[in-house]
Amino acid sequence: MYPVALALLGAAGAWLAWRRNPLYSAASTLRLLGVVVLSVAALMLVIMAGVDLTNHRSAPVMLTTLLTVVILGTLAMIYIIQVASIPKAAQLTTVLPPSAKLLNLHRLKVYVWAKALALLLGVCAVLGSLSPGAAKYVIFSCGALVFLLTAILLPVMYLSALKYDRSLTALEYDPWVHWRYSPEQWKQWTDAQLARMRATPPALILKRELRRLSWMFAMLVAGVLIFSRGSLVERIVYAIACCCGIFLAVAVSSLFDHRAPDRIHADLVKSAAEAYFGADGLFCEGAYTLWLGLNVYLMSACIDERPPRSLLFKFEKIVLNPYGPNQVVSLERHVLVPEGGESDLARLQRELKIRCPKARIALV
Repeated sequence: MYPVALALLGAAGAWLAWRRNPLYSAASTLRLLGVVVLSVAALMLVIMAGVDLTNHRSAPVMLTTLLTVVILGTLAMIYIIQVASIPKAAQLTTVLPPSAKLLNLHRLKVYVWAKALALLLGVCAVLGSLSPGAAKYVIFSCGALVFLLTAILLPVMYLSALKYDRSLTALEYDPWVHWRYSPEQWKQWTDAQLARMRATPPALILKRELRRLSWMFAMLVAGVLIFSRGSLVERIVYAIACCCGIFLAVAVSSLFDHRAPDRIHADLVKSAAEAYFGADGLFCEGAYTLWLGLNVYLMSACIDERPPRSLLFKFEKIVLNPYGPNQVVSLERHVLVPEGGESDLARLQRELKIRCPKARIALV
């Protein structure tokens, strides 16, 4: 019952979040829904056919065949849904001239994930080999689950990162506007950003969050004591462990949030002192943000007159939440206007109004 309720809540949240997107249309939504239903049905039929064909084969042959069918079928389903879910207005530029050198910004992050997953698989293999009795099968089962997720997620992540890298390369090769900053301008800008971040109260304050979590802890403890099985001592220990885990996660997040200004400032100092504006998005301070995407989109653009003078772009971003409805959060990007950059604002306003007709653009 609870998984069904969570699934319905998540579907409703996803629908409400998608309804806010400027790319939303009833026709595209119905088309995507039909593609999803047909893709899931096709995957189930393929799996059933694989089970039927290997029904009288040996266990290793059956498991290998089914694993291959599940991985390839899931990858194909994800690809079809991704292609069907991206409207024409949100298509990224991926065709590059022969002279363009492909950037590697987003794929580097996938390589880090690949190394971490490979290390985790190796740890599972070693621990499983050294563990006695039933513990060995538990560890090998966890390793098999990690392998399955790796085989499905890594190709999807890599292809998505490759598309973003190609789009960013095209942006840098043919931008609307390209600004470069002197070392003095960049230092002044990064120092101003640090001062603004330090003046802004952190979003996550531990004492305030504990007051909010007290209700969650009370409901969790009551639910475990009433509905869980086992002795009273086991249920109490389990409830305490869950509460401690949640508290630890919030405390670590609060610590990172308080140290975020210094960490972000260090990244700003190391990033390239330039900004690119193009058909697909904005690239500045080492971050690439799309104008129109399925999970992030531009809402407004204006001038921030606080010294040093900058452009303020406000986006909305859809944050996936596996335990409830998706959240829509605000995202701001500030871009320093260099000396002589005012002459580029008219073109930037014109291009943005064409690219994002539903956004509020006021740069001139």
